[in-house]
Amino acid sequence: MGTIKEKILHYLGENQYCVLCTGMGDDVRATSVRYGIDGMNIVIYSEKFTRKFAYLKKNPKVALALHSTSRPLKGLQIWGTAEVVTASDSRHTEYLFAEAKKNEKLREACKVLNLILVVPRRMVLLEQVPEKGYWYYVWEQDKRGREKEQEIKTVRELSSLKK
Repeated sequence: MGTIKEKILHYLGENQYCVLCTGMGDDVRATSVRYGIDGMNIVIYSEKFTRKFAYLKKNPKVALALHSTSRPLKGLQIWGTAEVVTASDSRHTEYLFAEAKKNEKLREACKVLNLILVVPRRMVLLEQVPEKGYWYYVWEQDKRGREKEQEIKTVRELSSLKK
């Protein structure tokens, strides 16, 4: 497979559930959610009355985690910034899952959901490589939109990277 970005997008496309981590002050929470992707952005719909939206209002920085339990093992960590899009925003229906776009009742039901649009700044894909151990594939984007990719073969090397 091509670039690290392509590896990450492929893995994101193979899955549909992740854990969304939010925090406010000393309190942090992790919530299992269903997601979709739009380019490198992660799109999450969630009930708008949940506590995570109060957290996101105070602190838009989030982390996401995905993992597989089959062999070879894979996992993905994502760090980024979340934007909450309410049903009154025209983008809300743009990002609906395919089945909701086709079904009027489902579209109507989605109006009680807020959309969380996560723009990633860093992603680390862990991949078990048979007979070689674990490799880490890092994708980062700086504030100017420049992308950087790195392939890392040891956890020590990974931990030495600047975050």
